[in-house]
Amino acid sequence: MRITSKRFYGIIALAVLVCLLGGGYKVYRHEQSQNAQLKQLQSLQGRTDYLEQRLQQVTDYYNVQPEYRDDAYNYLAIGNSLTLITSWGRGICATLPDGDYFGIVKQQLAAEHGDAVAYRINYASWERMQDRSKALDLLNILLSDKLNLVTIQLGENVTDTSHFEEDLETLIAYVHKRAPKAKIIVIGDFWDKNRNEMRKQAAANQNVLFADLSDIIGNKDYQSKEGTICTLDDGSTIAVSKEAETHPGDKGMEYIANKVMEKVNQ
Repeated sequence: MRITSKRFYGIIALAVLVCLLGGGYKVYRHEQSQNAQLKQLQSLQGRTDYLEQRLQQVTDYYNVQPEYRDDAYNYLAIGNSLTLITSWGRGICATLPDGDYFGIVKQQLAAEHGDAVAYRINYASWERMQDRSKALDLLNILLSDKLNLVTIQLGENVTDTSHFEEDLETLIAYVHKRAPKAKIIVIGDFWDKNRNEMRKQAAANQNVLFADLSDIIGNKDYQSKEGTICTLDDGSTIAVSKEAETHPGDKGMEYIANKVMEKVNQ
């Protein structure tokens, strides 16, 4: 059969298209493989963090036991680095030791109720794990029927949101079971509107309160800034890094605290 120039160029074009599609598929498969590996690494990091925290609870059991009191307002904050980062001794990027949302809430609770006993935990391991239910027992040592308030600030480190809302509901129910007298407040997401809505819906489904942060998501006025000097508990200082500057600054921390206190007094 004679191949005309038109047919010839058509065959060439088809061959090029097939090559492009094949290359695109390989790129797609490569990206999918990278995403799967990233999820596995994050989950492994979460599992490692969980095991380290459980080991600390076991080996330092008496020193990590909370001392809730009947004559005080008892508060537990469950969160990620916005709530506590160990190297800072507080929520990251707050310029003063009591300048994060947790410190502000604790001060306001003490002012309103005479005294407040408050504890917090960095629970980012729960965010990163694939099977988050396996991290729930990490909270057992801190949950109590003496608690008056529990805030849950989790989600910023979640990359795979396919089960996030369901897992958050499970967490809320777990907290309620072990702290039945506590008012539970879910704090909204500081970075992402989609996760913020998931948190809002999970709170509604579990009939607990929601401190909405949607009005300041992405607003740099409420974020920290690279180079900001922060004073640590021992008087030394640390400068906010480029990687950390998107976290809440003092203005953002104050906003979160005010939203929490609005719900406490609702």
